[in-house]
Amino acid sequence: MSGLGLRYQRNRTEPCRRDEGKAFHGGAFCRAVAAIETLVLIPESTRKAKGGDPSSGESRAFDEALPREDRRRLTVLRDQVQEAVPDSVRDPAAFLPAFRRYRGNMYRAIGEEAWERRVPGVEVLIVSGLYGIVASRDPVVQYDLSMAEPAERLGKLNRWWRDHGLPSILHAYLEAVHPPAVVDLLSLEYREAVEGYAAGLRATKVKTIDFRGLGRGSQPRRGRKVAELLLTGKIETSKDSDDG
Repeated sequence: MSGLGLRYQRNRTEPCRRDEGKAFHGGAFCRAVAAIETLVLIPESTRKAKGGDPSSGESRAFDEALPREDRRRLTVLRDQVQEAVPDSVRDPAAFLPAFRRYRGNMYRAIGEEAWERRVPGVEVLIVSGLYGIVASRDPVVQYDLSMAEPAERLGKLNRWWRDHGLPSILHAYLEAVHPPAVVDLLSLEYREAVEGYAAGLRATKVKTIDFRGLGRGSQPRRGRKVAELLLTGKIETSKDSDDG
């Protein structure tokens, strides 16, 4: 399973933790990056780019920020999904950063420029049928799974991930990195996969934004909200969305 990039490979140093205004994540060595001030939650897309680099990439920001036990649990769950649907991965040796792998309407609305010009302090987490959750720069293979669809032997994946602990894993991540603000732009079926993650958070305020009544038309609007956050670190409400 590790060849698919599903299994966390520990680097030469253990993941660092937020300290004195800095957030850290591992690589071959721990290196400092801007502290996460705004964290954005978005869904994967069923449409995915083909190809990729055979290198798996050593840095997996989401995994590396997790406490050891939660990281182990996530690895076990990823393995269970892959074992249940082994044909879901197109090429296990080809990786792209997550924000480049996904190519649905929301991602096209975000645009390459927003990703390239993101302001320091903004991170995006992507809820995924195969990986559970990945950070936007984490390496991802091309796969044919969706949280909104059933998988053989597992049933509908959003419910499977929820019932097997994905909300508590996301909660543990947020407690580890302590972002002041989370902007939840998940669609309803993806939000179900992490239902309950915000309960009891000590230092993080969660802002939920929905696009009710728009159906698939919500995806470009959701993408524009993500682009706004990447470029400014802030978001303005509009008549197209409902804040929670």
